[in-house]
Amino acid sequence: MSPTYNSLFLVTVAAVLGPWISTHLFRSVIPSVIVEILIGFLIGPHILHLAQQTANINFLSQFGFAYLMFLSGMELDFDLLLERPAKGDSPSWLRGLIFFAITLAISLAVALWLHHVGLVKSVLMVTLLLSTTSLGLVTPALKERGWIGDKFGQEVLLYALIADVATLIVFTAYITFHSTGNAFSFLLVMVLLLFFVFVYRVLLAARHLPIFRVVENATSEIGIRASFALVLAFLAFSETLGTEVVIAAFLAGAIISLLAEKHSQLTTKLNSIGYGFFIPIFFVSVGMQFNLTAMTGTSAFLWMMLLLLATMYVNKLLPSLWFLRRFGFRQRLAGGFLLSSRLSLMIAASQIGEQAGLIPASMSNGFVLLALVTCVLSPSAFNQLIRFVTAPEDRAAMQKDAVVTINRETLPPNWEVRQIEVRSRRLNDIALRTLHLPQDLLFISLVRGDERIVPRGHTRLEQFDVVQVMGTPENLQRLSELMEEV
Repeated sequence: MSPTYNSLFLVTVAAVLGPWISTHLFRSVIPSVIVEILIGFLIGPHILHLAQQTANINFLSQFGFAYLMFLSGMELDFDLLLERPAKGDSPSWLRGLIFFAITLAISLAVALWLHHVGLVKSVLMVTLLLSTTSLGLVTPALKERGWIGDKFGQEVLLYALIADVATLIVFTAYITFHSTGNAFSFLLVMVLLLFFVFVYRVLLAARHLPIFRVVENATSEIGIRASFALVLAFLAFSETLGTEVVIAAFLAGAIISLLAEKHSQLTTKLNSIGYGFFIPIFFVSVGMQFNLTAMTGTSAFLWMMLLLLATMYVNKLLPSLWFLRRFGFRQRLAGGFLLSSRLSLMIAASQIGEQAGLIPASMSNGFVLLALVTCVLSPSAFNQLIRFVTAPEDRAAMQKDAVVTINRETLPPNWEVRQIEVRSRRLNDIALRTLHLPQDLLFISLVRGDERIVPRGHTRLEQFDVVQVMGTPENLQRLSELMEEV
């Protein structure tokens, strides 16, 4: 009898114990994903021999990583990437690319030296592994300390986002080229990007067709089904092209980010499915495959691991001290340490690199261990440094004139607050940024059924939405005529 269900049961138990142990025993100092990897290592074939890496668990693990990349793409904030720079400042995406280029240059210098002394085979592979950043650790750390909405938090988040996206694209192109041995294969990644644009345009045009609205109101969870169909379509197309699935899953998530509102019921459910089942299986499976004995080697190998760990911090701290210079020294150091955390992408990329023959098993396991070390050190260093800096919420609380409610006394002269229902069919699926509205208008909230949405530039209106907006009576009247026109 196949041991699949026995092993899968133990994997799910490890997934349940991980968050509990992290919270109750380690006071969340050690992230739950690290505990899951450690439990997987204990129950796996290298220690207790309780669970086996069966074909079904291996598939669920691979899909779990693809789903993690899908959720990472879903967190992609296009407003942050494409926001207009302040006067005299460079665009956000350009700052992020330059930051990543400096990280890449430092990593390349170290990889070239290691190749020169005969410790590294693939220079580019090691360079990319050293240049990653864990967006999955940066975002929660900023949220927990109350910095996610501050300029400092947004700047750190931008650099993590660019590093993830750029590393994914270059890594996918490189692995594709190595697998096929044909320089033409670089164009396959461009084909995947064109497929992304095509699918987005089709879904954008079809999202409000009456047939989809009828089904969506039923108990069929068509949004969840369509999301899984979307990610599997990208994975299947990527498999057909012969490219790595990481960028395909990421692009599928980016489409959800463009079409769905942040923190909507759909995105909440997709996050629950991923972090509740698929993603923990991936991390426990990583622990089951981790082989500590494969790392035992010469003293040169151990010194190389220490050098790689130091590089992971230097290549983020140095550019952070320059690009975050508008903030205090402690904030710059804290941001650099937080950006130095590595997790899922480094772990998965090292395993893919081992399977492709670009790095040996010892180095692959070494990178997994280094990722775990940064997961503990980096958030802890960030918390220790940032606690001496007044958080945005605390600064707001110290202001005596802080605004708690909106009333006539707190509004600008002659301004009013009004609720307007969107009755015009012409405004259906129209982004707010394309309405060309007067400057003396400020959207406060948008109510869609039972859902309340914070309106942003990319937010698309739907018929029968109710918007709360403030502005001068004349401009409010113009907006009301525009939205209520049948």
